[in-house]
Amino acid sequence: MKEITHLFFDLGGICLTNAWDHISREAAAELFRYDFQASEERHKIIVGKFEIGEASIKDYLNEAIFFRERDFSEEQFIEFMESQSKAHPRSLEILEKLRSQNKYEISVLNNESLELNLYRIEKFNLRNYFTNFYSSCFLGVAKPNSEIYRKVLQITQTPADRCLLIDDREKNVEAAAECGFQILHIPNVDELEEKLIEKGLI
Repeated sequence: MKEITHLFFDLGGICLTNAWDHISREAAAELFRYDFQASEERHKIIVGKFEIGEASIKDYLNEAIFFRERDFSEEQFIEFMESQSKAHPRSLEILEKLRSQNKYEISVLNNESLELNLYRIEKFNLRNYFTNFYSSCFLGVAKPNSEIYRKVLQITQTPADRCLLIDDREKNVEAAAECGFQILHIPNVDELEEKLIEKGLI
């Protein structure tokens, strides 16, 4: 294996909780007392565009939530969406350690809608840990589509075998591996440090 020079971290499931996953959507339906299944069907229609920046959060909410009159506001709902994001403190400590080594360019490679992505970057001071943010909402394509990995390689001008993707979803790391990336599949965030040590990165 070639020496790794670039680390690409997923955010949800690795560094932070997921931003707007099935669990959060179910919790929203319970809190705001609306029909989850009806909303979920409409979520499926727009979520693809939402993640690649072709639909704003307002577009998403109009389609998935406010397609009928509600007794809560858009602002209340967005506040709830934002509240679902939490940090994995140990992951951020590990990132700080990696940064202090000054051996790697450390970036984000994630799927996220524009507004929530920007909120999470700001909320958790992610610029302190990452040099670049290769997010689906910025690149217009989402993992596991191979185009996102090709775009990252073109932008960084780095050979794929010097790049390591760290992700909790198997299909994402499989697609990255097919594009030549080295990979770490971390389905359980508690295994992150152990796997990085095994890989000789820290």
